[in-house]
Amino acid sequence: MIAKNIKGKSFKGCVSYVMNDTAQLLEAEGVLATSKQDIIRSFAMQRSGRKEIKQPVGHIPLSFAPEDKERMTDDFMVQLAKEYMQEMGIKNTQYIIVRHYNNDNEHLHIVYNRINNNLKLISVNHDYKRNIKVCKKLKDKYNLTYGEGKDRVKREKLNSPDKVKYYIHDAIKSILPNCKNLADLRFGLQKFSIETEYKYKRTTFKMEGISFRYDNISFKGSQVDRKYSFGNLKKEIENNLEEMKRQGREEYLRELAEDKARQEAQEKAKHNIVIKGVELTDEQQETLMAGGYTYLENMTSKDGITKFSSFVFLNEEKNWVFFSKENPDAFVKYGQYEIRIRDRMLIEAGYTTKATVKWWGGGYAHPYLWKENKSDAAYKESWGDPRLPKAPKEEQKVKPTPIVVQKKNRGRRR
Repeated sequence: MIAKNIKGKSFKGCVSYVMNDTAQLLEAEGVLATSKQDIIRSFAMQRSGRKEIKQPVGHIPLSFAPEDKERMTDDFMVQLAKEYMQEMGIKNTQYIIVRHYNNDNEHLHIVYNRINNNLKLISVNHDYKRNIKVCKKLKDKYNLTYGEGKDRVKREKLNSPDKVKYYIHDAIKSILPNCKNLADLRFGLQKFSIETEYKYKRTTFKMEGISFRYDNISFKGSQVDRKYSFGNLKKEIENNLEEMKRQGREEYLRELAEDKARQEAQEKAKHNIVIKGVELTDEQQETLMAGGYTYLENMTSKDGITKFSSFVFLNEEKNWVFFSKENPDAFVKYGQYEIRIRDRMLIEAGYTTKATVKWWGGGYAHPYLWKENKSDAAYKESWGDPRLPKAPKEEQKVKPTPIVVQKKNRGRRR
């Protein structure tokens, strides 16, 4: 249900428009309704009692949503029209209620005399706000459909100036959501050949109004739609700015969350070390990288079929895997020392290793051991890292004695 309150000067023009070929007069009050001319004369006679009133004509188009069409009997429409007038304060005066059939929407027209039967003027102050309130009240009371306002109007059936007004309305509606200031609105409307004009206070030159012109027809913003008044446009643009800031913050937070999720996904996608078809657990990998060893089962041999299990450890550079059937930290006799199995395997593989050897008295020492060539029978020994550059001769010191880790007493090497 949508209503519009219009003031006019001429009963002749208004009644002639309302009483067209598709019209059906549903009810008349205070007028002689035998003909269109009699209705006009009746209105004019009462109006003549207040000739100083320039706009005595009250005209209210009242339309209903297509969803309510089946309910729109003549009696129900008259009931709605009369309750609407009562709520709007249109009482004790002449009126006609006319139903039209010239489009798909069920609608009627109320024409009433603003000069009432006591020759008092019916006020239309704040009729816009009252109209919204009354329409909502009746829709709620009778469970009528809430329409989409101007979006339901069939543009192709409009004539100027209404056609221009709706053209401006639709252009503003399409542009406004992206406007950050009034200049954005003005430049945007220029693409539709619509000119924007501003009204300023004479004393302060402060902007206080806005209007739009197209095809030499001009409308104030509030005439296009109440929500397009200067004040409401400013509020909407301010809301746009706040929304853009909010979206910017949300976009920033969303990007942070996406980056974090992406990093987490990448971390999850990273596989731990895989040795012979067995992927290490985080704990096993940390143990190997720290220089320890772990025991792996069901590894696949080179033939791709045979499964085997073994202790594994890494070289010092952490780029090569060694396999041992026995605990790599177990000691075996190797040359002049009892040495860890892992150290022996590293030496035999051509690496220089800071070995752990058993020392007399139950302690341990850590000489560097290596072979010049893998085929050599004996390994070489140094108490300093042989891979480091040698100091000049005058700075060379006496060969250090072995360091005993667990006990300080020295004795014959085993």
